[in-house]
Parts: sequence; structure tokens; C-alpha cells
Amino acid sequence: MRKTLSVLFLATASFVHTTFALDAEVFSLDNGMQVVIVEDHRAPVVVNSVWYFAGSGDEEKGKTGIAHMLEHMMFKGTPKVLAGEFSKIIARNGGQDNAFTSRDYTAYYQRMAKEKLPLAMEMEADRIANLDINDGVFQPERDVVLEERRMRIDSQPKSRFFEQLMKKAFPTHPYGNPVIGWRKDIEDYTVEDAVDWYNTHYTPNNAILILAGDITRKEVEPMIRKTYGQLVKKFDTPIRENWVEPGQEAPVVYEETDPAIQVPLLYRLYRMPSMFEGVAGEFPHKKDVVTLALLASVLGGDDTGRMYKKLVQEKQLANTAVADYDAVNRGESIFDVYVEPKDGVSMAQIAQAVDDVIADIQEQGITEAELARTKTSFMADDVFSRDSIFGTVYRLGRWLIAGGSVDNFDDWQNVMKEITTEDVQRVAVDYLVANNSTTGILLPEKTQE
Repeated sequence: MRKTLSVLFLATASFVHTTFALDAEVFSLDNGMQVVIVEDHRAPVVVNSVWYFAGSGDEEKGKTGIAHMLEHMMFKGTPKVLAGEFSKIIARNGGQDNAFTSRDYTAYYQRMAKEKLPLAMEMEADRIANLDINDGVFQPERDVVLEERRMRIDSQPKSRFFEQLMKKAFPTHPYGNPVIGWRKDIEDYTVEDAVDWYNTHYTPNNAILILAGDITRKEVEPMIRKTYGQLVKKFDTPIRENWVEPGQEAPVVYEETDPAIQVPLLYRLYRMPSMFEGVAGEFPHKKDVVTLALLASVLGGDDTGRMYKKLVQEKQLANTAVADYDAVNRGESIFDVYVEPKDGVSMAQIAQAVDDVIADIQEQGITEAELARTKTSFMADDVFSRDSIFGTVYRLGRWLIAGGSVDNFDDWQNVMKEITTEDVQRVAVDYLVANNSTTGILLPEKTQE
């Protein structure tokens, strides 16, 4: 089945839509693996990637971070490719490879010259079926993950603070847990935990294969069936838990002090719908989601945003003031505001200034010029997004894993064309409400505040 695709991607308040068509083939193998082939003949390069419907959002209580741990284990070898050799072989053949774990997925990719694609596919299929997980490699790698956590989280005051803030915003939902896992859970992992995760989730009927680059279906389908097509389905497709965080009844405020920081900060999170899940399990409205993306950009996407102009340039209360929103999630999302005040400015002043900027949009709306500039900015981002084959794979993978299809990639474009300044004002009123918010304040030391 041939599909003409347009790519939707939301991140850091950018809603990017490719204005040119992607020539894509979509089909499934007998073992249940989904396949998407995207043609891009600008260079003789191909990206081979496998995306699993398995991220930190699928973990059980007490096993946080096991999805990320398994990502590490996937490089620990099979009977054919010994531990540590996978990336070396890719590099010797002129390619690059990597992997990443998120709340909704774990993904692996190799970027290779076209003629090296069979090698990448053979090795990837091999570790899906034959990964050797034993205590001899597991225990040292668990220590590596603990050290990674120490460097990225435990020794970073802002990271520690944000980790706790997310737990305040999502006290029962897995999104409130760090992707890398809580330290106590990592320390308690057993090799059986990793084996169980691998056997349950790393099965072809729980994965999407995305190939993009200088290829056609006619060229690569025989290779796909020879490698991935020979994988045996291990278990029935895991049923993904539909976690729902109950709605808040009042604003949440979390304050912490840390002598290791020099500059205080305010981080406010508003619970928001994503393209696929509303707040507290409600149905998401596509028009509202697209409009929220525009609002985030108007409010604080860059130094032209309302937040930056008011707090940094005009009132000179802050050094930094930004707003972000990401709507490509399987669960609900967040709309966040981040501010670092200038020396001598109280957090009460900063919080009031943030409220005033939001209230102004809620009461007065935005201008036609702001809306037009924001839409133009999205389309400019779109043009630049075409340059990277991996960028296409990344956006496509996130969209499909979250719950999208190749048929509805470009639905948002027509929605955006119809959005008015009144729509932006409406979503600001409806969604930027105190009872949906969690405000974090990090101070270098105790003050009268």
C-alpha cells in the first residue's frame, strides 16, 4: 500500500509540517512487524531503524528504568556479534548507530551507505532474536547505568529538582517517573528483570521498522523478508496499560533549596492534552492541540515571545523566560514555563509577572501579526526539517508510536489554516488555569520567601 505522507512533529513549541510529499510504502510482515519505507534519493544513504512500543511509561512500580536498562543490554552481544562489537562493526563500515529510550518507546537506528544496508539489517534482526543476557554482562552494565544516573541526575541540582517536580505533577502516572529510573529500583534490578522485559517487549509484532533513504520497496523488501521476516513472534502483543492521572483540584506548589545552585528558577507545568490523550483521560480535540502549539510559540518560543519581551527586555526582571509544549505523546502532555530571575528579584515578583503575561493573552488575546508570524515560523522550520533523513525517521517514529498513522500525518495543516486569534485566546483561557498547574521554585538558600 503506497501512502503519500506529510510529517507532523511537535517539540519545543514547534509544529513542523513538511510541505513536500514523502514517497512511502506501508505494509506488515507475517510475524506482525509493521514496515514503513520512505524514499529519499538525494544521497546514497539509508537509515535502518526499529521502534518498540515499550518505554518507561510501560514499566511496573519498582521496575522504573528497566526499558532504558534493556537499551544498554542490546549492545551486549549475541552468539554471532560479541559484546561491544555491534557499534564497532557499523563504524568500520562507515556508518553511525545509536539508541534512545523515551516514555513511549525505545528505538535503535543505523545510518549507512546504501550498499551496507543488508549488514545493518542482519545485525539488528540478530539481536532482536538472539540477545545474550547473562549475569556476567548484566551486573557491570547496571553499575554503568547507576553512574549515568549519578552524572546526569544526582549530581545536577536542576535535574534533581525537575525529577521531583514531575513526580508532583504526575504522582500516580508513569510519566512522573524518570526515564532512567529511580536509583533504588536500578540497584534492585536482577538479570531476570531484563530477560523478562526483552522476552515480553522485543518481539516483531511489538515493533515498527522504518527504513528511509535512497531505496525503493522493490529493492529492500526481499532483504526485509530475509532478515526481519524470519523472526518468530515470541508472545502475543503486550497490552499497553492505559494509565490516567486523576485531575487536580487545586494548584500544586513545590519549593526546594539547594546551596549548589547560584541562580534561582521558576518552573511551571500545566497539564495539557496531547494529540492522543486529554487531561485526566478526557478526549483530546485536535484543533485545541494545534492552537496550543501556536500559543506556546507566541508566549515564549524565542526572544520574540511575549514572556521574553515582557520579563527580560521590558521589565528586566529575568535573564531567561521561555515556554514549551510537545503534543506528540501517547499520554497527556505538559505546557511549561521556565524563568530565571535577575539578581535581587523575588520569586513572588516573577510568579506575578508570569501570571500577568498569561492574563493579558487571556483578556486581550494576541494580534493578527503575532499569529501570522508564528504560522510563518512553523513553515520555515518545516523547510529546514527536510535536510535530515534521520530527522524524518525520528518524527515519523514518534508519531506512529504515539498512536498516529500515515493517513493522518498532515491533518493538522488544514486545521492550522483555520485557526484565528480568537481561538488562541480561547485555549489560553481554557487550558492555562491554576488548577492544572504545578509550580516549582528552586532557591539557592532559604530566604524570607
